[in-house]
Amino acid sequence: MIDTATRALLSLGCFVGVGSALMIPLTAPGTGERVVSILALLLGTGIVVGSVAARRLSERRRHRDGAMADLIDDPVVTTKENS
Repeated sequence: MIDTATRALLSLGCFVGVGSALMIPLTAPGTGERVVSILALLLGTGIVVGSVAARRLSERRRHRDGAMADLIDDPVVTTKENS
């Protein structure tokens, strides 16, 4: 579920970021449109960075959980000294 959500956020961030980057050259300097375009670019960049960070953290956790499952599922061998 986290993978689907981060993929959707990544797409949204790219859409907002690219759209605002395309609007910046078309707006006049010092106008409200330019300010909104720059803020949208920052928002899109923040969304992309956040979704990539969340994806990496979930990947690390999944990898760690998989490694721990291998350690927990090892068979226990008893020896004569332990009995």
